[in-house]
Amino acid sequence: MLLTSALHVVSHGIAVTYCLMTLHQPHRSLMLAGYGCGLASGIVGLWAARTVTTKASVYRVSFTILMITLVVAALGAYWDGGAASPAAVGFVTTAVFVAGHTPHLRLMMGLAALTVGSYLAVAATGRPAPPGHVFLYVAAMVVLISVCSAQARILARQRSQLRSLAELDPLTGALNRRGLAEFTKHLFRNGCRPGPSLLCLDLDDFKLVNDRLGHSAGDRLLQLTVAATRDVLRVGDAIARIGGDEFVVVLVDADDVTVRTVLTRIDAAVRPHASISIGSATAPHDGDTLETLMQVADQRLYRMKQEHRFAADPPLKESPGLLPSRSDPVGLCTGSQRPGGSAGELSEPVRGSAPRRGGAFVAPPGPAGQ
Repeated sequence: MLLTSALHVVSHGIAVTYCLMTLHQPHRSLMLAGYGCGLASGIVGLWAARTVTTKASVYRVSFTILMITLVVAALGAYWDGGAASPAAVGFVTTAVFVAGHTPHLRLMMGLAALTVGSYLAVAATGRPAPPGHVFLYVAAMVVLISVCSAQARILARQRSQLRSLAELDPLTGALNRRGLAEFTKHLFRNGCRPGPSLLCLDLDDFKLVNDRLGHSAGDRLLQLTVAATRDVLRVGDAIARIGGDEFVVVLVDADDVTVRTVLTRIDAAVRPHASISIGSATAPHDGDTLETLMQVADQRLYRMKQEHRFAADPPLKESPGLLPSRSDPVGLCTGSQRPGGSAGELSEPVRGSAPRRGGAFVAPPGPAGQ
């Protein structure tokens, strides 16, 4: 949006300079007023680019500036003598802008058709243009739109791939720490009334899954946890993996009631696969920065994990529907299927495991002498 607004300021500044250089020509006062409005809209866009924080607002502001530019270009070309006037170059710059900065293909094609249609309207209502002039102008705009659009989409795809590599966890598809910081950097910019809220999630006895079922089972359990959590989140919320089996859920504009509701839904969604501990923190009561909220939520998660330890709940849960004939919590091989394993290796739940910070757990001590 910052680049878009800067281009509008530059293009309308050039148009104003052209009017001042040809001040003796007719309609210059009207053209100066129109280009001045376009210049002002670009300046407003520069200001908005530093204050607007949502994509929807960015699209609305950019679309408004584009419509102002298109109207000003049409009026300027009409007042300057029609389709053959030097001011008609404003349609070309608008067409290039539309092709290079409109993310959706159908919307880009619609705006490009509107730009070309506006030029044809000026050609039909203004002074007659030399033979072939309008055809060459339209053909040039179509070629520019095609080339710029194709190049813009290639660059957008490359940016998306780079963003995925930089901000997403490759195993689960959740945000990583960098992605979490990027996602939340705007949430604390202008204060937080109410929200955002954070949930820190940690799988109970995750180390036992890796030790007894293998690391592939642990990976599968992490993927199931992210998928189950996403299914119950609201649009606009996000989940990030910040450690081995540690996750952070960001709830945008969520009060205490919403936090409790989402927490309950996440627990119900993940519990068929594994036991989970969750701690929550809500701004501004628990803090007004990401780091403060994570610290508070992590402390509450640790207390809940201690409660689970004292309650001696079975850490591994059945997951019906993955492998109905097995008691495998993640749908992978059980002890009877692993080389060297025994059919009864996982037949009884593990109780009393001692938690260790960082998402791993120490297996309970065996009988004396082992």
